[in-house]
Amino acid sequence: SERARYARPEFVQIAYRIASYIVVAILGIAAVVATYWYFTEPERAFVITLSVLVVTCPCALALATPAAFAAAGTRLAELRLLLTNGNAIEAMSRAGRIVFDKTGTLTEGRPVIVATRVLDPTYSEETCREIAAALESASTHPIAAAFALDGRRTAVADHQIAVGEGVEGTVGGKRWYLGRLAYVAPDAAAPAPQEASRTRVFLGVDGRLVASFDLEDKVRDDAADVLQQLRSLGPSIALASGDGEAAVRRVAKALGIDEYRAGCTPEDKLAYLRERQEHGETIVMVGDGINDAPTLAGADASVAMAEGALLAQTSADLIMLGHSLAPLVTALRTARQTLRI
Repeated sequence: SERARYARPEFVQIAYRIASYIVVAILGIAAVVATYWYFTEPERAFVITLSVLVVTCPCALALATPAAFAAAGTRLAELRLLLTNGNAIEAMSRAGRIVFDKTGTLTEGRPVIVATRVLDPTYSEETCREIAAALESASTHPIAAAFALDGRRTAVADHQIAVGEGVEGTVGGKRWYLGRLAYVAPDAAAPAPQEASRTRVFLGVDGRLVASFDLEDKVRDDAADVLQQLRSLGPSIALASGDGEAAVRRVAKALGIDEYRAGCTPEDKLAYLRERQEHGETIVMVGDGINDAPTLAGADASVAMAEGALLAQTSADLIMLGHSLAPLVTALRTARQTLRI
């Protein structure tokens, strides 16, 4: 709310500047008119000059622009889209490409563990689950909820989160890692591939693989319909995710997304956005996690899910308060109508 209160959209500032130029021009015109009528019909000079000032008043321009912006903000709020940066309205009206994150954005963000594979017989499945739950306890990523356990907790020291990679911490004097294979055990050979519908997370200690977890996350019910409506408005749709190739391909195929990128770090996502922006495209980013924060901040306009990480919401221009993606369609239409007005 503080950001929305003090941020003045660029197009509103332009309207104010134009209005100030018009005021100067009007005063000059009024002076010429007053001079002419003073020497022609002095008794009518005041009335005619006053008429010029009233008719040419720039109030319509100076007031209509912020009024249109305020109406757009109200309309978006009715759609449960909280506008925190007015410049997003102009950017969304010119959107050429909308880039979505996968987990928690196109999917429901409630993954569940469907398979656990212990790779080191030294540890039991129960121990691996407890250590993974302890490591994820400090994370706000949607995947962390899948590891949550009730009851006993394993103590973790020196907790650290590597954005886009995983989490790590010290348990029993050993350094444990949970996340992508390259982060957990860079020198380890990749296990057998998971099913296309699953995302695999690895657990390791001191650079050695200990276990893997396969997770599944359901695609949002309205995602396919919303993406189709967005395409009908003109923008192309892309998917950029840090998850594995198989899981990302599965979601992209289910939703008819031809352009997708898997295994992306936050730097990879931002580089992709910059690449498209250099080609003249206006980019709208939709995401929810900490690893989406750089791309949300770097996009021309950005939307964060209210269920996502606080850092993502802080970086975004709009915050979607509901569970549905449908408001995105009306948001684009509202932005275009506002700019026309």
